[in-house]
Amino acid sequence: MAEPAELPRADGMFRRTRRIEARHIDELGHVNNVVWVRFVVELAGAHSAAVGLDLATLRERIGGLWIVHRHEVDYHRPARLGEEILEETWISEMRGALSLRHARFRRREDGALLVTATTRWAFVDAVRLRPRRIPPQVRGAFPPLDAGGPA
Repeated sequence: MAEPAELPRADGMFRRTRRIEARHIDELGHVNNVVWVRFVVELAGAHSAAVGLDLATLRERIGGLWIVHRHEVDYHRPARLGEEILEETWISEMRGALSLRHARFRRREDGALLVTATTRWAFVDAVRLRPRRIPPQVRGAFPPLDAGGPA
């Protein structure tokens, strides 16, 4: 498996790694479902920041921000304390005010698929919180990939 970087690739994919900590683990001994949703949101934020569109920039310079419209999460295998996971995210579609973002989490050691998620994000006016068209400078920062991501 290639060494991950905390930078988006030219094809629009963003990768990074994370170590599972005690605070992520629930009473069943694995990463809690709510924590996986937080990982999805944090990963999207890291991707946006990596292309120069962190929350402050979106709000202050562009006058907009992203809010979650819908999450779909599929749990394939558990992640346990101390494991290192590879996190990947990419966007497959931007239309009007909506963006479709995918996330995939694998165990770094063996590549086992842990969780996949699809999130529909809405771009909204930062003051009124009403949907607005995704501006060209935002759209251009996220080259779309197929929903399944790169091979």
